[in-house]
Amino acid sequence: MEQVKSIEQMQQQSAEIRGMRRGFITNFFLDPVKHGMWIEKGDCYVERMENTSFIIKKSSTFWNVFYCSTTLDDFSHDLSGFLAGHGGTTLMFDIVGRDVQCQPVVELFQSKGCKVATSLVRMTRMAEPFDYVPDASIRKATEVDIPQVSQLLHEYFNPQNEQIPYDEELLDYARQGHVLVCEEEGKMAGFLIYELNATTLYLRYWFTHPDYRDRKVGSRLLRRFFEEGKETKRQLFWVIRTNENAIKRYRHYGFAEENMFDFVMQYN
Repeated sequence: MEQVKSIEQMQQQSAEIRGMRRGFITNFFLDPVKHGMWIEKGDCYVERMENTSFIIKKSSTFWNVFYCSTTLDDFSHDLSGFLAGHGGTTLMFDIVGRDVQCQPVVELFQSKGCKVATSLVRMTRMAEPFDYVPDASIRKATEVDIPQVSQLLHEYFNPQNEQIPYDEELLDYARQGHVLVCEEEGKMAGFLIYELNATTLYLRYWFTHPDYRDRKVGSRLLRRFFEEGKETKRQLFWVIRTNENAIKRYRHYGFAEENMFDFVMQYN
């Protein structure tokens, strides 16, 4: 296993596998900002098997593992070797795509002793005009808010399934104006973190503190979220497939499930 020192080194992993011209399957999609932080933190490693490059983000209790491989048969062989070499470590893999794409890979992982820790479905809505009434309790976060946002993320979110961002990533969101907070009685009652580009508004994390869940904090944050993305064409996020109450609530806001899934696989 080799520590990754540069984005170029990451790019090389994918290029070498593609260069074999045997096919290409992957769950790794390069994000220079996010992956640059992994490298800067010293948490990113690569391990090359015969026809597969495994890209690893280490934490103290588990690893997130990504792969670039050639064919499903080649990947099956190399995955067996990788799992055998790290039998004492909790390994997490995300398999993302349409159902017909995901199922053969999910079944492969299950045949190796992995389990589905959770699965998510992507929900989307086309941006629609609506009348937004300014809410004085909702504001954009500053850098001063980030330690508390980070604390709440680590306290209430599952780090193995949610891929909680570094504090540096949260600061970057805040500097872009992409963290909304709701204050009640001088306390942080909830927050919403999002990504925004010219056409898409992407909800990343949406949280209401348990002490304030009867005050419509979540809906107020979501309305401000829609206002922030009123010039985009679509809005999207991921939700756990078994969370029927949440899905019903999102449908109320005009979201609908897509044929796009994320299966979070766990080994050990």
